[in-house]
Amino acid sequence: MKISLAFLVVLLSLSFSAPMAEAQALSEIFLFKATAETEDGVYHWEYNSPNDFEYHVEGKAFHGEEAKDKVESVYSSAKVNKNVTDEELAESFINNGCEGLTRLDVRWQDENGDLYTWLWQEENQ
Repeated sequence: MKISLAFLVVLLSLSFSAPMAEAQALSEIFLFKATAETEDGVYHWEYNSPNDFEYHVEGKAFHGEEAKDKVESVYSSAKVNKNVTDEELAESFINNGCEGLTRLDVRWQDENGDLYTWLWQEENQ
């Protein structure tokens, strides 16, 4: 079976086209804050450039290295970028351990200093 050269070029160009907006690494942004209210309690993750990490759970606050893994993990799974929707963020948090999510507040400041905010609330409230 022969594949025409033109078809092959189109196929290759599609496979190498620029992806949709991808999340930037924490080291490339100024700020990430997320507060998730669930049926079980409130969780909070925070990163401030260059190296300030904070994580709150069950009334306890963790800072620095104690919080770093939790913040990096939730940030990585959320895939925050300027084009993400509040629904997509909520789905990501729900799929990554925030079952029973009722409210989500996310703030993100990119490398240019532009601040983006998302607020999602369960419709039944």
